[in-house]
Amino acid sequence: MADIEKAKREFQRIKSLGYVLSDKPFAKKNDGAIGNTFETLLGVEENNLRDADFEGWECKSQRKHTKSASSLFTRKPDYPHGGDEYMRENWGIKDTEFPNLKVFRTSIYYHRWSVVYNKYKMRLRINEPNERLEIILCDLDENIIDESVYWSFKSLKEASSKLKNTFVVKAEEKTINEKVYFKYIEGTVYMNFNFGNLIKLIKDGKARYDNRLGIYRTGDKRGKKHNHGGGIRLVSSDSYKDLFDDYESL
Repeated sequence: MADIEKAKREFQRIKSLGYVLSDKPFAKKNDGAIGNTFETLLGVEENNLRDADFEGWECKSQRKHTKSASSLFTRKPDYPHGGDEYMRENWGIKDTEFPNLKVFRTSIYYHRWSVVYNKYKMRLRINEPNERLEIILCDLDENIIDESVYWSFKSLKEASSKLKNTFVVKAEEKTINEKVYFKYIEGTVYMNFNFGNLIKLIKDGKARYDNRLGIYRTGDKRGKKHNHGGGIRLVSSDSYKDLFDDYESL
C-alpha cells in the first residue's frame, strides 16, 4: 500500500540534497535521466515492468516549467498478433538510411484525424459496446482501409494498474564541468487512478496514442529494428490531476 507520509519524507530528503549528479551525466536534455536519477536516489532499480516503482508509487518525472506530453504506460495491441510489427510493415514507410526496413512513428487522437506520411488519415475509436480502443486507418478521403488493430479495455486496465498511486516530480538541470546535475524542486502525489477518467481524456483529446517504431542508429544494434514502445500519453502534464480521484502537493 502506498504510504503518502513516506513519499513526502523521501521527496523532502532528495530535495534537500540540492543538485545531484545525473545517472547519465553526459546526456543533456535527457528527460529519462531525470526519472532514472530520482529512482536511484529512492533506491529503485530501473524498470519498465508492470509493478509500481517505489513502495506502491509509480514515479514520473519532468522538467520544471514544462507542460509537455507525459507517458502513462506502454502496451502492444491485443489484435492482431504482433500488432506493432503489423503496423510497421503495413502502414510504415521505408527508412531513408536503411531502406530495406520500415519505420512507423505517429501520434493518434480520438477527437481529430492525424495525417500520416501524407498518405493516410488515422484516428482512435472507442468501441464501448465491445470495450475496445481501436485504430482507424483511412485514405486521405477518409475511406476506411484498415480497422483491425485494437486494445481491449481489460488489457488497458492491466497496463495502467501501476498508476493507481503516482508520484510526479519536477527538476531543474544544470551543467557543471560538462556533467549534468538535477535539482528536484516540486513533487505531487496522485491517488486512486480512475480508468473512466482516462477514457474521457482520450475523448477530449487530452490523451493520445504514440507509436515509435524506429531503427537503431548507433551501437551494436545499428541497422536493426527498434521498438521504443507504443503507448498512451497525456498531451499535457497538467492533466494528471484529471486522471485521479485525489492529489496532494508535497
